[in-house]
Order: sequence, then C-alpha cells, then structure tokens
Amino acid sequence: MKRSNITVVAADDHKVFMAGIDSLFQPLASINLIGVGYTGDDLLMLIQKYEPDIAFIDLSMKGATTQEIISTVTKNHSATKLIALSMYHDPHEVSLLMQAGLSGYVLKESAFDDVINAVETVLNGKPFISPALSKMIESLPFNDNQVFLTDREKLILTSAAQGHSNKKIGDLFDISERTVRFHLSNCCEKLNANGRSNAIAVALHRHLIELY
Repeated sequence: MKRSNITVVAADDHKVFMAGIDSLFQPLASINLIGVGYTGDDLLMLIQKYEPDIAFIDLSMKGATTQEIISTVTKNHSATKLIALSMYHDPHEVSLLMQAGLSGYVLKESAFDDVINAVETVLNGKPFISPALSKMIESLPFNDNQVFLTDREKLILTSAAQGHSNKKIGDLFDISERTVRFHLSNCCEKLNANGRSNAIAVALHRHLIELY
C-alpha cells in the first residue's frame, strides 16, 4: 500500500550526492525531504526535531556513529525507519546492521534506482536491501563460531596494530576519534578480547588482519 505525505530527512557528507537525492524527491508529491545534514550529529538533531517517517544515514560520517544513531532511534524514535545509503558492499556488515535495527540498506551506486522502492518497502513493514547485496547475504555460510569483522573494522584494527593512535587513525580515515573507539570496541566484543592489544593479537592469530 502506497502512502502520501511521507516525511524524510537525510545526512551524508557528500553534498553533491545529497543534492542528487534532493532532486530525486522533488518531483514526487508523496515524499517530502524536510531536512538535510552532513554529520551523524546533524541526523540525530533532524530526527529529534521532525520525527520523520524515514531517515537516510551515511555510514561513514563524522559525529554520532551508526550504532549510536540506531540505538537512539530504536529507543526514542521508533516510528522513524532508518535506511542506510552506503558505498560499502560487505554482506557481513550489512547483515549485522540490519539485525541491529536498520530497516533498509541501499547501495549508492544504485541509489537512484532503489531509493523510492526502499521507502515504500520499509513503510510497508518489510526490510529492503539493494538486490545485488541481498543475493550476497543469502549466500553467506552460517557458522556460529565464525567471527566476521567488517572491512572498516579490519582497516582500523590493522592501523592500531601498526601503532597508530586513535587520533591518527581518525585522520587517516577522516572519521572522529569517537568513531574509531566505537569500531575498536566492536572488534573487542566480536573477538572476546579484553582490550585493544588483545584484540590485535587475536585478530592476527585468526588471520583476520595482516601486517605487511
């Protein structure tokens, strides 16, 4: 069932991409893009201010982390559906984020084909994942004992293993130190490690990261 007067906010640090999304919605009477931001903090502010039907989130913005945004929306703004707009193709990461509370995941490369369908699908109570990614997720092997680190987690943990500080890692990947700490904390949890050094040791032992 299609709805009218759908309210949408979005945040992405690529302003040209955001302008493209805005132009996609402009001709549609049923969808109203009411707020745009460029950081995770911007997105949380927009969600709190407007209580929109849909919030589009980029996974690599500065400010509030993806997990912080998902947690806040799940607890305090449950009527808002979160849809990721991302260039990342890692099916393990997508699966984990959908389990954490995302309603949809749209690849930026196919955004202009998938965004409208994603909005309608999640508002009808069904999850949406870009078709190419959906097929990859369906083919994932199931193994309770297997540890999956996302591509970003591997990069950050590798940088930590190379002796870089959180600030240096943040500078390397253009993210905040808080986001670096968030990813490292995720690595520790997934690897059942009791700290940064232990996580590095476990990841190296399991060949999840490599030092060259």
